[in-house]
Amino acid sequence: MSADEQSEAVTETAPALSPVALLKALRPLQWVKNGLVFLPFVFAVDVAWSTDDLSPVPELLLRLLLVAVAFCALSSAVYLFNDLMDRTGDRAHPVKRHRPIASGKVSVPVAAVVIAVLAAAGLVVMTLVGPWLGVAGAVYALINLSYSLGLKEVVLLDAFAVTSGYVIRAVAGAVAIDVTASPWLYATTGAGALFIVLGRRFAEVRLAGDEAEDQRPVLKEYSGAFINQLLLLSAAAAWLSYTIYTVEADNLPDNNTMLFTLPLVTFGLFRYLYLLNNSERAEAPEQLIIRDLPLVLSIISWVAVSSLVLLLNN
Repeated sequence: MSADEQSEAVTETAPALSPVALLKALRPLQWVKNGLVFLPFVFAVDVAWSTDDLSPVPELLLRLLLVAVAFCALSSAVYLFNDLMDRTGDRAHPVKRHRPIASGKVSVPVAAVVIAVLAAAGLVVMTLVGPWLGVAGAVYALINLSYSLGLKEVVLLDAFAVTSGYVIRAVAGAVAIDVTASPWLYATTGAGALFIVLGRRFAEVRLAGDEAEDQRPVLKEYSGAFINQLLLLSAAAAWLSYTIYTVEADNLPDNNTMLFTLPLVTFGLFRYLYLLNNSERAEAPEQLIIRDLPLVLSIISWVAVSSLVLLLNN
């Protein structure tokens, strides 16, 4: 056995555990996605709660917090499992080779145990909050398991599999507070998520260049004009579905004042497109979102204006 083979064997079997490396492997920056479970609550004013009666709010927020924490556990288990399956290929990637599992800072046995604990904890918490939430968590886990085991190598299905996770979070948020959200809210969430996912594929192809296929085989299928067309279509779908939602949703103001938020959404979409074409961090959407000041300000402004419109029309 060569020195390299011996080193790889140690990486596969040694009970390595660095708390810092393990935390990094859990991808805490990705937990921001789980904030989507709170989205139905924001737009449930005068449905599940109102400014005239805030008594239901603490219980509703507690239920949503538990669901968000459970999704943090489930999603981290998913990230660990995906890194576990990709560890060999990641070692050939200039950036991904530094991931905790690929680099050997977190061993395979340790990762396997943590995956089992986090997945079980997440599903149990969601089931305790509500049986249907347990089902939602199980569906989320199953789709992501399928993604790691092969769907990620199937063009288009890989993007839809990742997108489904965003929609499931929004659905879980509505189920947790027992409201029926507008179908357009789910359409907006799905279209926006698809835009982000396809944006990542676009950035991967752009940054990898001729080595794209070596880093991720499915990227070959996204090369050329195809990914540009998909990205523009998904951006248009996200913009259009949000516009329709602000007008057609039953629980939004009849005077259409939610349209005041449309310029902020438009700017956010355009800014993200700009970053995809120019930023070196474009492969990591969560880093783009939290590190770009104009994009952060547009999100904060959207939250503020949306809240103001809903409260003033209550």
